[in-house]
Amino acid sequence: MLRVCIWTAVAFVLLGAPVRAAVNGTFSFAVARAPHPLPLDPALADPAWTAGKVPDGAGPWINVTTRSPATLATTAYLLYDDKNIYVGFKAEQAGVPVVAAQTTNDVGFGLDDFLGIGLDTSGTGSDAYYFEATPRGVRYEQANENVRYRARWSAAGSVAQGSWSAVLIVPLDVLRVPRGGKQTWRFQFVRGVAARGEHISWVWDPIMADAAAGTWPTFADTRFWAAGGLDLAASAATRPKPRADVYALASIGNDRNLAQQPNGTFLPENARNYGADVSYPLSPTVRFVGTLNPDFSNVEIDQQTIVPQEFARQLIEYRPFFAQGAAFINASNAPRTPAGTNVQPPFLVFYSPSVGPFDSGAKVEGTSGDQSFGALTFHGYDETTNNTFSDQAYGYQHIVPGGSFIYWSDGVFANHSIAGTDDTMELGAEARDYSNGMIYFFDHSFEDGTWVPQGHADFTEFFVDRHKNNFEVNAGYLDVSPNYNPIDGYTPNSDMRGPQFETDFQGTTPGIKNYSLFFTMDRFLDESGAVHQADTQFFVTATFPNLFSLDGVGEAVGQLRSYSIPAGPGCSGPILFTSSFTGYPCYLDGVTQPFNLYQIPIGYRDGTPSPVDVSYSWGPFGDNYVHLFSIVTSRPIGRRMSLGLEYDGTYQRAFSDGVLDSQWLRRISLGYNLSSESSFSLELRDINGRGGFATEIGNNLAVGFHERFAKGNELYVNFGSPAAGATLNRLIVKFVFHAGADEGT
Repeated sequence: MLRVCIWTAVAFVLLGAPVRAAVNGTFSFAVARAPHPLPLDPALADPAWTAGKVPDGAGPWINVTTRSPATLATTAYLLYDDKNIYVGFKAEQAGVPVVAAQTTNDVGFGLDDFLGIGLDTSGTGSDAYYFEATPRGVRYEQANENVRYRARWSAAGSVAQGSWSAVLIVPLDVLRVPRGGKQTWRFQFVRGVAARGEHISWVWDPIMADAAAGTWPTFADTRFWAAGGLDLAASAATRPKPRADVYALASIGNDRNLAQQPNGTFLPENARNYGADVSYPLSPTVRFVGTLNPDFSNVEIDQQTIVPQEFARQLIEYRPFFAQGAAFINASNAPRTPAGTNVQPPFLVFYSPSVGPFDSGAKVEGTSGDQSFGALTFHGYDETTNNTFSDQAYGYQHIVPGGSFIYWSDGVFANHSIAGTDDTMELGAEARDYSNGMIYFFDHSFEDGTWVPQGHADFTEFFVDRHKNNFEVNAGYLDVSPNYNPIDGYTPNSDMRGPQFETDFQGTTPGIKNYSLFFTMDRFLDESGAVHQADTQFFVTATFPNLFSLDGVGEAVGQLRSYSIPAGPGCSGPILFTSSFTGYPCYLDGVTQPFNLYQIPIGYRDGTPSPVDVSYSWGPFGDNYVHLFSIVTSRPIGRRMSLGLEYDGTYQRAFSDGVLDSQWLRRISLGYNLSSESSFSLELRDINGRGGFATEIGNNLAVGFHERFAKGNELYVNFGSPAAGATLNRLIVKFVFHAGADEGT
């Protein structure tokens, strides 16, 4: 605790006056109408661009990484007509190399320099998009409601001496345009400078934070984007085209019928050879989504996973049916820790990755004014357990423009032939006062059904938060009933109630580009009155001008209590197993174990095309005293190839008998960009050791090829699976026939 107090005092000394925001959420401007369609010319030679020069608003562009005015000048231009949004950029970069190694669209985002625009057609943050282009005109795009968003649009780039420029043309028919006539959208302009690992923003507020390369910019700050007025013809908001994708899949090999389950294991599943996904617009912003015999081979995820990355990708839902409108179904505005370090993951009522292979589904999702909503039903049969299921889920959120007040409700109604019934409903609200930085949050859900051992369970969380300039302080309370665990949700732990506290300081000082001090603690009791879970964490992150960084040096000290679970009623009978999830109602043989890790992660050139990261962690962790080692790096080789290398180790000694155990991982991955829409990737991994770990030992070869054709059709050829413990002897060839609107729109 003394160390925490010292570092907190240091933070208050180092935190100077907040940097003036470049543009705040109240800034507005009139977007210029293009007098004629503009050409895809990165030289911006057409005189019409002059009228679209974007004003600087309240101040200069801001370097988000250093939290100071940008030293590299950027000029943005924005125009529109009833068919397109036209965006132009001129970026000064004297003395800083222009990085442009990527050649395939949507591969390697964040490794090159880029310029981009953020668009929020709803004005509330529910329909928000990013479009980015590199100096070579390589394109990237994101939508906050669908991770599969792959709209067809145009970009071109040009490099000159000490500068580069780009032009982006985004058709309105790939956006959710709510209506014609006069309206207000929100806009943001962003820039990445790869050689320095820095990010630059037109709209900036001191409470906005930077993020790692490939994950910045984020959609978390749409409420700060500037308002832009447009006047569109009614034709700009007509219903877009429907979309249909029909796949054909063939597989060979001894392991052709092995499929990854929600728990990560591979079990026999009969491969599906065909299926279809459809999306039909009911209005410009509302869609019906359906699926029949959906694929569960995960070739899309495999393709993304083995393209060289410095860090492993976070697991996301990529199946088309669940991916479209996912943010509308998961309507809860559950908080996220500013520093990105949570004691435990968030509680989710609906977590679609927990749903294994299913047979069919239907969904309606979209937005209307200040509302976003979604409702779905899906049905299936789990051939690994002979379980049939028919589940429904819904989500609704209302958010006022600017995000000062939000309320939501979501829920799941599950019917499983083996597990039983499980109905969960969640309601919550959040209020923000931007004048003083106060945030008030409340969320409650209740669960009923035969799936719940005692028939009913509850979850409640509330907090008060002060988020102002360079700091955030949060104090709250969490109460989770024993065995609260929605069958289609995600629940880290149950049977816990008690206070939570966390604080985060961010700033910059001479000799340090940026730094963050993060501290959190909690103390949860179970219904027996014992401490079920308690945690204290303190981390320091800092980035230096020489591109070295501390990526979370500190400690995570925790304890977790487990109980023996008896077989018979009345707390009698033989012990079946031990559980840290709950000991209710018996609380037999309680044992508290430490889960403490002290860590020193050091990075070099993070955010650039050639990062190197080394990490060492140690401490008493569960049944063992552990030492964890990791070194990872990635770098481009020429203009088309990239290389990734990783070496990890776990070295542990059991407290019970002193037996030494270890496991070591070596990984090499290669990526080759064949064309602007085609890539090849290969990963070879070897895991050895004594065993006894969650990851199986073995050699693993995984190969992937992906090509997207001009009309949206796609071809996947995959051998093995990088998610498996050892090489799977299976080759999958999948072709997707695409018709209508673009994927994910």
